[in-house]
Amino acid sequence: MSPHLVWDGPPTETRSFALTVIDHHPVANEYVHWIVVDIPASVTELDEDAARRGLPSGAREVHAYEGPFPPSGTHEYDFMLYALDSEKTDINSSADEDAFLRATEGHVLASAQLLANFTRQE
Repeated sequence: MSPHLVWDGPPTETRSFALTVIDHHPVANEYVHWIVVDIPASVTELDEDAARRGLPSGAREVHAYEGPFPPSGTHEYDFMLYALDSEKTDINSSADEDAFLRATEGHVLASAQLLANFTRQE
């Protein structure tokens, strides 16, 4: 279930938001858990389970949500929200983090980060 996320105070030039969720643990090898683009600038939150229940109108999932599933131990999940100066992000579905960063290069006005830990119980 995707978490409830809330934000405020974006730059006035913001035309859309994008969200990435990446596991940067060395074992995970930069595993992409979620990429959402084209979130309208008027949106200030994603409801709990928005990945399954439905994203805001206009938002597009580039990489479908996959919850935390470390093979063992604790992994840190990096939620990054980007305020962009463009309404649409030119990126293909199932793109990885590098493709996302290339597609948004030069369009990021601001970003916010949330780090969350998840521990697999043995």
